[in-house]
Amino acid sequence: MKVIIKILVILFSLILIYEVVHLVFIRDMNGWAVLSWIEAVPENGPSTKAKADDVGSFSIVESFKGESSLVIFDSITIILLAVMVFSAYTLWVRRKEVKARSMWKSSFFVSFFLFFILTFFGLRGSFLKTNGLSDGEWKQISDRIKIGDVIAYSKEKWSARRELLAEGKATVIGYRLFRYGHLAIVVEDPDNPGRKVLFTSQGQKGVNIDEDIDSLRTHNWEAWRLDKWDRVNIEKIKEGVVSCREKSGHFFGYDYTAMFSIWNEDLKPEKVKDFGDEYICSTAVVTLLYFAGFESDSTPRQALDLITPYQVVRAKGAFIDSPKISREP
Repeated sequence: MKVIIKILVILFSLILIYEVVHLVFIRDMNGWAVLSWIEAVPENGPSTKAKADDVGSFSIVESFKGESSLVIFDSITIILLAVMVFSAYTLWVRRKEVKARSMWKSSFFVSFFLFFILTFFGLRGSFLKTNGLSDGEWKQISDRIKIGDVIAYSKEKWSARRELLAEGKATVIGYRLFRYGHLAIVVEDPDNPGRKVLFTSQGQKGVNIDEDIDSLRTHNWEAWRLDKWDRVNIEKIKEGVVSCREKSGHFFGYDYTAMFSIWNEDLKPEKVKDFGDEYICSTAVVTLLYFAGFESDSTPRQALDLITPYQVVRAKGAFIDSPKISREP
């Protein structure tokens, strides 16, 4: 039993250290600094070999916070966790005789109870608040979003915890590790011309356009826009969206091997038939853009490589010749 307690104390100590570092030192940074090296862009990408006129890049054109949380609740939770860990260590791990044992027991159980209560309400979304925009104010923002804009999502910590622990969405882990946790590109709905929808890939759904831009109203995001968008073949964007929807749309439509940096689908389709049926959000975007005439520097050069959302939008790329759409079998 004592071994189990030691393991739990060590585990919660590591969690405590991470939360303190994140809250105090890197709270204003996006993502976990230790993993920032993963989001670096290869230095020998296609833009380095292209003519200056053929080089393209993204820039932020819009930022939005659909939800926010109070730092005070994070601080209280961390303090309670610290008291709980130190009390457990003093009572059941440290070999030295404990004085005022009853006081330490009271500290442990009170902090444990309050920590449990705060966590319970936190996972229910009690510490989150949505913006109070009117429909008119939101329309002014959504009207500024254009076809081709890449939407990079971030998420409040309690929101990510709720989806991970209460809803079992493993893919939200990325929100705590990287600058952005999800990526989508705005495209025109093939079934409803003029309607702007979000082309992306999600766990247990695969590639889809199930959400339109109004769904962004409750999320935190930044819109990145590719310069020289007129160089992109819009018709091939549409064909790529249709092909991916036809092949995906089921549990195995999400590329879990790419999520864990094991393997990626073919990210450079030359013909419609070359599209795969499994992508993560970031590879779905770079694959669609490649098919339409923009090759990103974020494209991996080896199998064991993870393409993150931030890597996609921070990377330059090269505009390439985009041949006519081929429907060869």
